[in-house]
Order: sequence, then structure tokens, then C-alpha cells
Amino acid sequence: MGAGDRGVTVTDLPGDRWLVSLVGDHDLSTAEGLRDSLWSIFRTGTTVVIDLTTTTFIDSSTLAVLIDADRYAHEHNCEQIGLVVAKDTPPERLFSLVGAHRIFATFATAEDAFAYFDSTAPSTDAGAAARRHERKQRIVKNEQAFRDYNNRKLQREPVAETDDSEPIQFVCECGDDDCDETLVITAADFTTAHSAPNLFVVKPGHVYPEVERVVSEHETFAVVEKQPAALSQAG
Repeated sequence: MGAGDRGVTVTDLPGDRWLVSLVGDHDLSTAEGLRDSLWSIFRTGTTVVIDLTTTTFIDSSTLAVLIDADRYAHEHNCEQIGLVVAKDTPPERLFSLVGAHRIFATFATAEDAFAYFDSTAPSTDAGAAARRHERKQRIVKNEQAFRDYNNRKLQREPVAETDDSEPIQFVCECGDDDCDETLVITAADFTTAHSAPNLFVVKPGHVYPEVERVVSEHETFAVVEKQPAALSQAG
């Protein structure tokens, strides 16, 4: 692994399960990106395992993100969350130093974590399926409401829809009804981003892989495309 090899690898597993692997060094420079990646997963998954096996360094800012993530996950749609902290690794030494094992549900391997969660709360029952269906409906309806709000805002702006010079502040059209973040783009970019009814503009990282895919990414916003099945379920 080279010195520049670091990042967050997300694996979508069957049954609304997610494996999030932190690769390489993570410090203040990666904390915000890590937070955005984790938050978007928590909004869609019922079981999330964060694997620190390939993490070569974490500092207090990364630990703070993980602590906030554990709280956020339980307050939102993530029903189960665990961390993989292998022995004799930098994360394990930091966890031991600050007593972080008392905060998280920790496991030696990702396989151990998923096996434990599968045994305590199977995700195949009718109740879990109903919760997943309801969650998808809520995500899409929230995004449509934000999209409608932005369309009304654009109509009130004193610029043409083709204007590519005047920046305009819009709300993020992600599916989180608690999201209060904004993005700044021109009317022309906004119009292009909404060229189809299943396209939405969101803050980078505010993506729900369960119901959408990223079409394009820009400095201040991303364009996501809703899956047809998700739109029909929300109708």
C-alpha cells in the first residue's frame, strides 16, 4: 500500500447490509469526506460494519467522526452498527488508550460482526421488508419535495433558466428530511441537472445508493438519477 493509498471503500451486501472499509491513513484532512460517506450509508442500511483492518493511522478527529457516526446511526435508519478493530493495529492501540471499546460494538473480523448481527436480528422477516419499503418511499418523497421547492425558487429568480453566470442558492435535494444544507449553482446548471423528472441535485456525498445512482459530480453538487422502481414505489 503506497503512502497515498487511502480512502473509504463501500460494499453493498444483500439484505440491506453494508461493509465500509477505511483504507490507509485517516486524519483531519479526510474527516469531512469520511463523515459524508458514512452518513449516506446510514440513511439506507439496516446493518453497517465499519472495518478498520486496513487502516494504518487514525487520529482524534477520525475517532470523533466514528463516535458521532455511532450515535447518528442509531438515531436514523441504521438499526445495527459495529466496528472491526483487529489486534495489534493502530486503531486498536488508540481504542485501548482512550477506552473506545466501551463506546462501540467491536469485532475481530467483518465475518464475526455480520454473523453476530444476523443471529440477533434477521433481516429477512416481513417486518424488516416492510421497513425497507417504507424507507425507500420516504427517501424518494423527501427528495421530490425538495426538488419542487427548488423549482418554485428558480421561477422567482430574476434570471433566465439559461443564465450561466449568476450563482443561486438552492436546497440539497437529498432524501434526508433533516438535511438543511444548501448548494450554489447557476440557473443553467440547475436546468440541465433537471433535464429529466428522475434527476435530482444534491450535495456531494448525500447519495442514497438504495434508490439512486450518481450521474455526474461537480465541485459544489452532484446529479443523481432515481431508479424507476423507487419512483413507482413512492407513487
